[in-house]
Amino acid sequence: MTSFIYNPALIRQKQLEVEFLSFFHGHGFDIIDLPVVETFDWPGMTEDDLRLMPQRESWVQNGTVHALRHDWTNAIVRYLHKYKIEAERAVYSGPVFHSGSETRQLGMEVFSESTSRQTEALSLMIGFMDEQMNDRPRTAVISHYALLPMILGEEKVADPAIRRALSQRSTSALRQLLGDHPLLDLIGDQPESQVHKLRSAFPEIRGVLGELTGWEETLREAGVEAVYPDITALPSQSYYDGVFIRLYGSGRTTPIASGGQYTARSKAFGMGIFY
Repeated sequence: MTSFIYNPALIRQKQLEVEFLSFFHGHGFDIIDLPVVETFDWPGMTEDDLRLMPQRESWVQNGTVHALRHDWTNAIVRYLHKYKIEAERAVYSGPVFHSGSETRQLGMEVFSESTSRQTEALSLMIGFMDEQMNDRPRTAVISHYALLPMILGEEKVADPAIRRALSQRSTSALRQLLGDHPLLDLIGDQPESQVHKLRSAFPEIRGVLGELTGWEETLREAGVEAVYPDITALPSQSYYDGVFIRLYGSGRTTPIASGGQYTARSKAFGMGIFY
């Protein structure tokens, strides 16, 4: 006689995916799915593809590079460049694989330059996390990828040594590389005072800071208790070019969700929950 193992955690995982997809579909999002195995040809690989390949689970077959899906937004951007999705808003669920491990994502994408449509989608996601997952984000770290290029200049931001020092938040290394640049004084300040000092030290970035303020208001209205700026954020891929947000639960040191603005066929915004 065949026996079956009942696994409540697995059942709940599948229920959560259906609830998430149904919730966003009910708000006008189209449900999409993409292959978990992506294919690449060497001549057509971008710098982003090449840089991420060491983190991917990949293999070569008949001269073609195959890799397990590393990130949903990356897969969607690649799909948009090759094909055409008519949807203005899309929702997805499924696994991603990187550095030898598997995680699952629930996510949504808004293919619109309208900030109001993007912030509306963010509010919907936070509401779902609170009500359906009982896991309301308590803290948000918010940044804008245009800040560092405007503060340091494109050439310095592209410097591998400076990028490494920024990612490690090494003020000693940055001081050696940048000298007495005003950025060094800001990094040591409390997050609350950084934006105020940025406005006075770099008047040309006030427009970007205004964008951050609008997103901060959206997060607070959605019930996020604490919102902190991060002026040293670096995009993981070149198509990220605007606001970037990480959401944290109570007592968590790793994000439970993250996402941001990027360029696909036009401006877009995406956010993924890790579960």
